[in-house]
Amino acid sequence: MKKRIVPFLMVVLLVMAITVPTASAVSSRVISGRPTLRISGDTAYCEAIFRSGNRDNDISVTLTLKYGTEVVDSWSESGKGSVTISKSKAVSVKGSYTLILKATINGVVQPEAVVTAEKK
Repeated sequence: MKKRIVPFLMVVLLVMAITVPTASAVSSRVISGRPTLRISGDTAYCEAIFRSGNRDNDISVTLTLKYGTEVVDSWSESGKGSVTISKSKAVSVKGSYTLILKATINGVVQPEAVVTAEKK
C-alpha cells in the first residue's frame, strides 16, 4: 500500500507544480483595443476604445483615418487605464477608408488594429 501512495503523491505534486503557475497567468488582465469605422452619407464616424487592464498604466492612443495612402485626419488622446476617442470627419470621395488604432502602454508599443469601411 505504501509503495502505491508515494508514487501517486509524487504525480499529484508534479501536476500541481505545473498547473499553479499556469492558473495564475490566466488571471492576468487582458489588453484590449479596437477601432470602429462607420460611414453614413458624407460623414465618417471613427471610434476607438483601448483598455490596458490596469488602471495605473499610462496609455497613449492615436487614431488615424486614411483614404488609400492619404491621411484624412488623425486624433490622439492619453490617460490611465483606458482611453476612448470618438470623432467624426466629413468624407466626400467614394471608395475605401481605413481607420488605424496605434497605442502604447507605459511607453511599450502595442500591435495596431485596423478596420475598413466603404463610402458608396
